[in-house]
Amino acid sequence: LFVAPAGSSYSAELELEKGDHICLVGNALGERLQHHNEWESLLHQRFPKLELTVRNLCFPGDEPFTRIRSENFGEPDKHLAHSKASVILYFFGFNESFAGEKGLKKVAADVTKLVEETKSKDYGKGSPKIVLVSPIAFENTGDRNLPDGSEHNQRLGMYADVLAQVARSTDVAFADVFSPTKALFAESDQRLTLNGSHLNADGYAALGPILNAALFGDGGPRSV
Repeated sequence: LFVAPAGSSYSAELELEKGDHICLVGNALGERLQHHNEWESLLHQRFPKLELTVRNLCFPGDEPFTRIRSENFGEPDKHLAHSKASVILYFFGFNESFAGEKGLKKVAADVTKLVEETKSKDYGKGSPKIVLVSPIAFENTGDRNLPDGSEHNQRLGMYADVLAQVARSTDVAFADVFSPTKALFAESDQRLTLNGSHLNADGYAALGPILNAALFGDGGPRSV
């Protein structure tokens, strides 16, 4: 498996249409956006005439084909159909990164399979547009009880690059939030995570414009 240097430039910006139903699927990074929703506020401010709908279907710990739920919760396709998903943002890469370099081939294969299967579906508005969102970087909080993030960021960078490669090979969009959050953490004079890996309220406020820029390019409001 070829792995490009961390910070792949591939993006393929997302183009929205009026009435799109955007569904977030994946891990805790996406799940906690429903509690810290600056990103969604900025989204609607940027595209006020598109009448967008956003549904958050993320669960902490979710991976492409490992999504633990209570009995009779329903398969992922059922919830995407209920939400009439026309745009799906997939948040993967953090949980998987703990497998290190040996896990790169598996995550590439799993995400490729997921993307190809998703492209063949119609949840009520035709074949959905797909974006692969990278994991964020790990913050060095300065807390001696927490890792400094150097090893984490080496792994996370590799997984972000693999997601970019899968996006390129499957012709879907890729949103790199790893590189800009790594720079943000290095430059910020305030703590932006709870534990190095999970953003706090200030961190999510900072992520909002970063994620929108990664999805749609420069432009739009920078704060709520």
